[in-house]
Amino acid sequence: MKTADLGQLLPRYFTEHLVGQRDLSANTVAAYRDTFRLFLRFLCRKRRTSPAMLPLSTLSADAVLRFLEHLEVERRNSPRSRKARLAAIRSFVGYLSDLLGPTLPETTRRVLTIRNKRHTRRMVGFITRPEITALLRAMDGS
Repeated sequence: MKTADLGQLLPRYFTEHLVGQRDLSANTVAAYRDTFRLFLRFLCRKRRTSPAMLPLSTLSADAVLRFLEHLEVERRNSPRSRKARLAAIRSFVGYLSDLLGPTLPETTRRVLTIRNKRHTRRMVGFITRPEITALLRAMDGS
């Protein structure tokens, strides 16, 4: 298969792969859609072109890393949001890898090697003695 542009591959990914083959929930598809809206806007702003004109080679590990940094710094997204956006992009590149095989540009294939950013987990909260007492009083003793 001849390597296509992003504008040709993304609609196919959403309709054939996410909905048709994987049967993902509407919420998951919407989250992936939002990721690609943000990512395409980011790429188009940097390249000053329309999404339909973006070649597949613009989907590189360097571009994705710059996008993830943009999300954290300019949009103030949390590391969890960053991880979700990266998962959506990795899913697309995995699809492309299966679809295009060895014709997938190596710069695009390297997106799969981007690691999730480490983040600290919040400590589990606790309830106070008066809250425990209130919970116990609220329970039915029978």
